[in-house]
Amino acid sequence: MGEIVGALIVTHTPRIANEAAAPEFTREMIRGMHELEGVVARLRPDVIVQSSTHWVTTFNHYALSHKRHKGVLTSSEAPEIIAGMPYDFPGDPELAEAIAKKANEAGAPAIASAAEPFMLEYGTVNPIQYLTPNFDVSVVPLSCCLMANIAECLRFGEAVGAAIRASSRRAIVVASGALSHKLVRGPSTWPTEENQKLDRQFIDMVTHGRADEIKSFFPNFCKTTQAEMGGRHVAMLLGATGGTFKGKLHAYGPSSGTGNPVVSLEP
Repeated sequence: MGEIVGALIVTHTPRIANEAAAPEFTREMIRGMHELEGVVARLRPDVIVQSSTHWVTTFNHYALSHKRHKGVLTSSEAPEIIAGMPYDFPGDPELAEAIAKKANEAGAPAIASAAEPFMLEYGTVNPIQYLTPNFDVSVVPLSCCLMANIAECLRFGEAVGAAIRASSRRAIVVASGALSHKLVRGPSTWPTEENQKLDRQFIDMVTHGRADEIKSFFPNFCKTTQAEMGGRHVAMLLGATGGTFKGKLHAYGPSSGTGNPVVSLEP
């Protein structure tokens, strides 16, 4: 039987793509991401299952089922920051197919896709280059579906967890994206004090595994803070883990008014 050996909430802010050129305000987040590299190495996963808020799909949840994810990324959002960025790491078609099957059974319409050519976005690639710098761990990228509300995203996450546990894989589940997400111009701008407080309140619940509190707090938190993609990426993670994992906050930083945590959780 498979198991979820860890779960991570990570930042993917574009200015961490090239660490050598990263501005000072990103340094704390980068430090935290390097700490997660150590967490991943210690947990020895067979696969990372990662939902990115920057892979936005309309009607269906998607799980990429390519044998290998290989390409050169230029971000259409910020080509002056991310251009010509190569990536090459293995996929897990069998697990991707199993996730889609379990999700459809749970009423969360899902498709496993190996469409070619396919270019990943920086919400997927940025974290992976920190979590597995040798690109030697298989990855199943997941989309965030606009038509899915929080309840459906929780069900989708439950299906992700069920597929992992029915497999032979040791998996880490990752939510790639910000919490509070009231965008403003100015890359180094912090969220409002109110939203920083709410972010930290939620992070405290998550890192202490207070599932009942999370369940009642999370939907209003997402609305009040305008959480990135409505919190769909985090809902997937909570569905997969049940909200009972515990861990620590490694870093928290700004990006154009958004709050970006770096969190590790374990059963």
